[in-house]
Amino acid sequence: MSKTITRGKGIKFILPLTVGSLFLLFFPLFGGPFYANVFILMFLHVVLATSYRLLYITGLVSFCHATFYAIGAYTSAILATRLGLPFGVCFLAAGIVPAVVAAVFAWPAVRARGAYFFIVSFAFFMVMFSVIKHWPSVTRGVEGIHGIPPVMGLTTVTPYYYLALIVAAVTIFVMYRLDRSRFGTELLAIGDADDLAEVIGINVVRHRVTAFAIGALFAGFAGSIYAHYIRFICPDSFPLWTTIYILIWCVLGGARKVWGPIVGAVVLTLIAEQLRLTGELIQGLVLLTGVLQALFYAAVLFIVIMTMPHGIVGLVDTLRTRFGRPGYPGGDTKPGTGSPVPKVMK
Repeated sequence: MSKTITRGKGIKFILPLTVGSLFLLFFPLFGGPFYANVFILMFLHVVLATSYRLLYITGLVSFCHATFYAIGAYTSAILATRLGLPFGVCFLAAGIVPAVVAAVFAWPAVRARGAYFFIVSFAFFMVMFSVIKHWPSVTRGVEGIHGIPPVMGLTTVTPYYYLALIVAAVTIFVMYRLDRSRFGTELLAIGDADDLAEVIGINVVRHRVTAFAIGALFAGFAGSIYAHYIRFICPDSFPLWTTIYILIWCVLGGARKVWGPIVGAVVLTLIAEQLRLTGELIQGLVLLTGVLQALFYAAVLFIVIMTMPHGIVGLVDTLRTRFGRPGYPGGDTKPGTGSPVPKVMK
């Protein structure tokens, strides 16, 4: 009987995964270049959201994740344009450099808590933005870096689509494995009660620094792909709104599970792109497109905080617990998974 139930659950998981994978694999054949471009940005957003979650679940709200995205993009662009290095080397360096910078910054910064860490991370964002903008000998300043070479001579959208898809899939796999590991369980424990986690022997500072560095590593990878795909970057390519959007993706989807930020990034990227397209089609709304997106994100954040404190994934789990799995307490979850744990029968 238990084998049958396990097999049924496996089918319920594998079937939508297979259908979704086939859809993504063949999407460029029927989606066209425009929507392939939208999906490339969506995949990069998924990488940013899932990598940001790794620090977010430890109880720290960082305001500088987009900074590592920018550092990765600039690292890859500088190595490609100044030194003529191949994309593979630029890609690896684009992940390693922001990871090292994140570790150096996080080692003293993660000792701050609450609003203090938020202020420190915001200050770091402003300092790095100023460095990028006012260091023309390296970053070209406000003029930006032009003529970034494409990946191995690729000039069409479809190869970049599959490259971004592969990076997003690898990122999700790594984050899922981390989430299921002891390290991921300890990160959740730190987020729930860092004082208690430290009492039972978890090195809170080391775990948070490691999470910060791993998140920056994958954000840098996303920045490298973005730079070589767009082929032009400047300080305005990484505005303050990018970090706000990353935070909203996690809050909307729900950060308790790996799938939460993925859902948030996918849903909001597609809706925001549709708003942008609508603004371009309707006369008089072209200049208001950015304002409409900002207002939409603000409204989404307000509604989610008021009605879905655990995000979309948390709401789904609550509904499944209430209507589909009687006997499971609503607030109890298995550490590291977010799945309900049955009560012990006396």
